[in-house]
Amino acid sequence: MKTKTTIFRSAFAVVLLLLATTQSYATLNYTISFTATGVTTSVGSVEVQNLTKGTTATVVSGNTLTLTDQTTAVDVLSAGDGGIRISQNANTGTFIMTFYTSQDGNAQVTAYAIDGRKVTELTTRFELGYNSLKLSLPTGIYVICLSGTGYSYSAKLQSQTSAATQAVIKFLSNTKVEASAPQKSKAGPITTTTMTYTAGDQLLYTATSGTYIASVPDVPTGSKTTNFNFAAIPTSAIPAGTFMMGSPVTEVNRNSDEAQYQVTLTAFRMSKYEITNTQYAAFLNAKNIGSNGLFVAGAYPTQALIYASSGINDWGLHYSGSQWVPVTGYENAPVIYVTWYGAAEYATYIGGTLPTEAQWEYACRAGTTTPFNTGDFLTNLQANYDWAYPYNNGTNTVTIYPGKTQTVGTYAGNAYGLFDMHGNVWEWCSNWYDIYPTTAQTNPTGATTGSNRVIRGGGWRENAQGCRSAYRSYGGPYSTSYSAGFRVVLVP
Repeated sequence: MKTKTTIFRSAFAVVLLLLATTQSYATLNYTISFTATGVTTSVGSVEVQNLTKGTTATVVSGNTLTLTDQTTAVDVLSAGDGGIRISQNANTGTFIMTFYTSQDGNAQVTAYAIDGRKVTELTTRFELGYNSLKLSLPTGIYVICLSGTGYSYSAKLQSQTSAATQAVIKFLSNTKVEASAPQKSKAGPITTTTMTYTAGDQLLYTATSGTYIASVPDVPTGSKTTNFNFAAIPTSAIPAGTFMMGSPVTEVNRNSDEAQYQVTLTAFRMSKYEITNTQYAAFLNAKNIGSNGLFVAGAYPTQALIYASSGINDWGLHYSGSQWVPVTGYENAPVIYVTWYGAAEYATYIGGTLPTEAQWEYACRAGTTTPFNTGDFLTNLQANYDWAYPYNNGTNTVTIYPGKTQTVGTYAGNAYGLFDMHGNVWEWCSNWYDIYPTTAQTNPTGATTGSNRVIRGGGWRENAQGCRSAYRSYGGPYSTSYSAGFRVVLVP
């Protein structure tokens, strides 16, 4: 962090102490910038979640992210700006901020906590000249942003011994100056968002650019540029890594086909959500798939891709006239009654594939080794499954479960930004079902032939045990269900 002493000389210097910093006490100070590739090269806003600390900050378009440890001392973000002076009353913790305004008009002063939360703001009219504000701030570190017509200032403050219980900004006074008086240098608009970060914290960046969404998990070890690869559907970047696939022998109620072995995977991207009825209908209509669900020009011309939903489990697609349409109210629920062939054809359509079984489990776990990516239990607040049957003597506050598919993303995502990896619908994988190998594997794809394809994750009607990260099931590639759907993977 670059800092330097700033000296401001004026008639008011006798009543206000100069805020100056000659060194930085931060032991950690990373700058994260963002770029984009894919269907758009524009990065909109970026939501930053510190999953370790449970905090969130938003980086607006064009800005960078500053990660700093929580022991950062007071320093001026706009070092060298002679238009702002700040002094602190050490006894009360209050600050007096005086700044130069180049013209009359309204301005906004906002105080943010170091994790990005807005704690208070003041919108008022300032006159040409020097204006003073009083800031009462509880103990903590704050970023103060002031913006008016023709000027903008920002400063970072540390309130160390404050008697204040809530943040308050009050206008104090204005001192006019001659219009011809020399104007001090003005700071530009704030170009960074600051978040408290301790080395090793796990972050998740989620960028939105128009209708496109992409996520990237990260554990930064220095300043860097993070790229979002936007696709036609929302995706998360899954980092390369090695993990133990399957379940340990100590996992309660594990199955014999979950024997552990080491797997190493290269990086890939995965759809953040299960493919929805709306997304799948768009594919069917683009390919002119008729009511029989056959795709004559596809890789499996004699196999139905999907069947229309009906009856008591009518939460999928209907064929109406010459179009496939989602059932009203289930537009953003996962597509159901889709065969493995139908899932594979959709993946090809958007330039991807179905996940291998290893990719699926690795992404589901997101670095965890417990039965669920939520820990040792899966509650009714974490997934759509039969809540009357929790795992391993767990308890649920509600035991009457939804009894149907729910809108994707209803529950919180995992550390990789993936939603509904447990429950809602089973998900087709690319593999034929087979016994696991006994030796370490790199990017395994499974058997080359078989009778049944793997499905993973459990569904809305399963008990919690069937939703475990390691749990395996299977079905014929031609089969369909009201509780089976899929997601896709793409190259990095």
